[in-house]
Amino acid sequence: MRPDAVAGTGSDGHHEYLRTSCGRDLTVGRLALGGARHPAARVFVDLGQCPGCEGTGWAGLTVAEARQFARAVLAQAAAAERECRARAAAGAVRWPAASS
Repeated sequence: MRPDAVAGTGSDGHHEYLRTSCGRDLTVGRLALGGARHPAARVFVDLGQCPGCEGTGWAGLTVAEARQFARAVLAQAAAAERECRARAAAGAVRWPAASS
């Protein structure tokens, strides 16, 4: 993450930054590979470091792969929200006390 960046998302025009709740700094940006005659646009995801984590990782994705990854992340986020709502609703239901 940039030294002047705050927690949350931000953009410098070429990169997006996100600090996760566990303190990991993610960076998503564009790579321009190849020359003018054979450009190869790529998107990269850098997992950065976090307190207590070992190592880092990154992935270079084609434009199509990046879109597929984005769809997968959004689908999983939506599913996680639905599960949390369902669990909260189930926890809010009060069952009658068992009679002895």
